[in-house]
Amino acid sequence: MKFKTITFGMAVASMFSMPVLANMGASVQEMPVLERGVSPTQILANGHPKRFQIKIDQPTTLRVSSEHFAGVSSQGNQIKAILYDDAGNRVAEASSPRGHFQLNRQLQPGSYQIEVSGSSLGGNAESDRNRYELHTAY
Repeated sequence: MKFKTITFGMAVASMFSMPVLANMGASVQEMPVLERGVSPTQILANGHPKRFQIKIDQPTTLRVSSEHFAGVSSQGNQIKAILYDDAGNRVAEASSPRGHFQLNRQLQPGSYQIEVSGSSLGGNAESDRNRYELHTAY
């Protein structure tokens, strides 16, 4: 009976851990690459950060800024960006309570990730108020 209990416990534990492990692997592979220029429109989703890959091939200054649509108020939109190196160390951070962060950092060649998160006091997911673009230069 003890063997059946242990086997059942292991089976239940594997049911819950396998989807999580599979999802973690898939999310790293499917992470979008942040290219030079203007990104596709993103949605500021409260509590759901978005990560992008950035590949730097020579020493340079990385400049990333967020921008909302012209004529749409970003008042009350808290937005934040954190830049991580390949080892997961925090390299730089920028934030704004008005929806327009600007991150500037000297970087050496390597792989980096930028995480953008924030919240909006008004509008819903379909509102232009919650939409932003990233402007990237390096």
